[in-house]
Amino acid sequence: MTQTFKEAFYFFRINLLKLLAYTFSIGILVILLAQILVPFFFGGMAAEEISPETIRPFAQIMNLLIQPIYTGGLIALIFSLATEQGRGILNCLLAGIKRWPYMLLANVITTFLIFCGFVLFVLPGIWLFTRLFLVPYLVMLKNQTPFEAIANSYRYTKGYSMTILIDIVLLIIISFVFLLILSFLQLAHPILLLLFLLLFQSMAYVIYYRHYEILLATQLKIIENEEV
Repeated sequence: MTQTFKEAFYFFRINLLKLLAYTFSIGILVILLAQILVPFFFGGMAAEEISPETIRPFAQIMNLLIQPIYTGGLIALIFSLATEQGRGILNCLLAGIKRWPYMLLANVITTFLIFCGFVLFVLPGIWLFTRLFLVPYLVMLKNQTPFEAIANSYRYTKGYSMTILIDIVLLIIISFVFLLILSFLQLAHPILLLLFLLLFQSMAYVIYYRHYEILLATQLKIIENEEV
């Protein structure tokens, strides 16, 4: 287990309740929002007429609206916890809302690039992921535009691909083993699986943030050396 993974896990463990509180708060807001919007989309349809196919466009729209806000708020919360700023859940959510257009555009561009990489025999997609994982952090924490964040993420992560990839593979392996244990014990209940998914996602963003700190510190040293 790498040092960065250990540091990320320690941070995740001591802040677990706050991270879960944020995640569940957003989940409740999404459910309430969906309850309000569903009648506008399916007002003339009976409940039994609503199939997975008919609800899929609605779910995609909801994801398009909510995901950039959720991710931005989560990054703001992790940064607040790491720097001991004491920002509340609402404050972090508002930060995500404020940066929503930039996070949305950054998400669309990076997802498209990584998807194209996966189409080209998978490995280019993995490589692009390791070069672009900093993008949402630069957009949220450095107020960069999506295009600036993509260029800088690509520059900062030069020669760093294997470092971040090892930690993500470790997380995936641990998660897979945990899922096997749940399945073996017949505890793979949908609610437990949802909780596990939320924990996995939160831990992944904590790992990305720890590598963000390392890479930004490295970049700062390079700039200082160039000025000397």
